[in-house]
Amino acid sequence: MWFRRRRRRQPPPVLLPSLDRLAELIERVVALLDQVSLAPVPVPESKPEPARGIVLKQHNPAPAVDGWVALVPSPEGYRLLQRAGQPPEQGAALELDDGVFVVLRLGPSPLPGDRRRCAYLEQEPPSPERTLDR
Repeated sequence: MWFRRRRRRQPPPVLLPSLDRLAELIERVVALLDQVSLAPVPVPESKPEPARGIVLKQHNPAPAVDGWVALVPSPEGYRLLQRAGQPPEQGAALELDDGVFVVLRLGPSPLPGDRRRCAYLEQEPPSPERTLDR
């Protein structure tokens, strides 16, 4: 019985010029970070206090979102319906033109930049009719 001895593979050679270049880049990044961290920090100006009896109008960064959208499956594909009011809860049944649908989950709207909630719906299977022979 003959046994072959496996030869060990030689590791690839280390490229010293590329390591030197990497070391130079790291030194430049560290120097730039030192410059940025040592730069003077601008001090924000203090806001004058409003006089008593004067109410300043406050900016509301997140305006109230009115309505919600529903992603409804159909044989031709998905439809996106817009609805007013509050979105339904998960598991709620909705009656639409095509039948009764159940809310699988609530998530963000698939429309870009739309802050409304989206109800992902699934058509509720028709209830089997009970017969006496079953």
